[in-house]
Amino acid sequence: MEFAIYSRKSKQTGKGASIQYQIDCCKEYIINHFGKEHNVHIFAEEGISAKNRERYQFQNMMLLAQQKKLDYIVCYRLDRISRNVGDFAILIQQLSLWDTAFISVQEQFDTATPTGRAMMYMASVFAQLERETIAERVKDNLFYLAKKGYWLGGTFPLGFVSERVVQNEHSYCYLVEKQCEMNIVKKIYSLFLEYGTLSKVKRQLKNENISTRKGNEFSLTALKEILTNPVYCQADTKVRNYFLEKGAEVTFTEKQCNNNCGLMVYNKRNYTKKSAPRQSIKYWIVALGRHKGIISGEKWVNIQYILYRNSSQNTEHKTENQYALLSGILYCDICGEKMQAKKRRNYQKAMTFDYICRGKLQGKCCTIQNLLGKQTDNSIEETLLKYIETNKNFYEIWKKWKSEYPYKKCYEKEIAYCQKQKQNYIDLVGNKYISNEMIQEINIKIEQLSKQQKILQEKKFRYEKEQYTMQQYQYSTFRVLWQKMNITQKQEAMRYLIKKAIWNEKEIKILLK
Repeated sequence: MEFAIYSRKSKQTGKGASIQYQIDCCKEYIINHFGKEHNVHIFAEEGISAKNRERYQFQNMMLLAQQKKLDYIVCYRLDRISRNVGDFAILIQQLSLWDTAFISVQEQFDTATPTGRAMMYMASVFAQLERETIAERVKDNLFYLAKKGYWLGGTFPLGFVSERVVQNEHSYCYLVEKQCEMNIVKKIYSLFLEYGTLSKVKRQLKNENISTRKGNEFSLTALKEILTNPVYCQADTKVRNYFLEKGAEVTFTEKQCNNNCGLMVYNKRNYTKKSAPRQSIKYWIVALGRHKGIISGEKWVNIQYILYRNSSQNTEHKTENQYALLSGILYCDICGEKMQAKKRRNYQKAMTFDYICRGKLQGKCCTIQNLLGKQTDNSIEETLLKYIETNKNFYEIWKKWKSEYPYKKCYEKEIAYCQKQKQNYIDLVGNKYISNEMIQEINIKIEQLSKQQKILQEKKFRYEKEQYTMQQYQYSTFRVLWQKMNITQKQEAMRYLIKKAIWNEKEIKILLK
């Protein structure tokens, strides 16, 4: 007879029955019940969960059974094969079609008999019940910790340290703000609200010699981790509604929203998988923290929108350059690819650009005609302006976008911070014990802060000018306001107003939101 022994262990630890022990028990069972003269195939896996349906050795064994080359599959215990009732039922049904019986040594089940099959199904139900009960107990524990705002350990976010307290003979940790690091976090949020891209924030931090906790240069991944971490966000109604819409478990009510509290998020990573990848927001547990948030929920949510729009995951409305108005929203009607803006020089040697199908650029069989970039942009721009000027509802949509999108930020706090730092250095110079070398370094720092202050003052002036323009909005036409916008602002407005534009060689069809 042909036997297959399947052994599995989820983690490579000293706990539980080892792979070899499982194999030895299965061999002993075969000898005691069927004798010695049989072919035995061994399939063993370590560090693999029963939830993983793509187990390599398991698939090899099933392939052998499908070819009807196995009479029995023997395993040490039922949960070595599967912990899901549905999966197990399908497995037994498949094995039955392939004339292969299943034996569980520990539970003494043999599907070759009717009683064995019935008992096997009952045992699999209890195995799944045990697993779901454990998962529910873990989730209940997370909810309890979430309501208390505890920090569960690990590397704490930039701007915080953990503080241990003892309550009812139990010790717990909370996040406590570390001011010097939190100033860097505030700077990162401020720069992103100003520039709107991670690369520009990274470049500015490098120019200002602002580094990580370990003294290294900030990576794009590290910056994104900070900007997407809810721990810095105030627990207001805006962010609560955001997480509810995303399907997360929110442990506080609308009445409990508090702008003075930050957020704590639990169950953010899946530690059952290698490298503990971040889970979808729908698995998160969001709670009130004991620390203060540094950014409003509205701004934090808008930052998430900007990050998603700029990410590789969003292929629909991604801004790809700083010169083509329809970049990212213009598509080819023949192959469905984007029309990519590509620069070239015209007959007068001046720089211009065309919209070319990305599929054509990649060598695909697409024959759609190219579009002259500037002429196309001007035509669509004029069409859109005329439509907006005659459509009041659409006009209101644009106003709403302008009020929601945090393109610029007031700089008073940054200027005041620079002034305070300058005053601290000036106070140090008055110390009679300070060395001449230190005075020279302080003077350099004061000069750097003065330059930074000047830059901030200029940005503040430009911002106030834009705000003044917006205040005059009701007295001005939309066309005048549009002309005052730069290319980046126009691109943002286009992506908010237009869902997609499609070129079919005859005309450009515009799908509005």
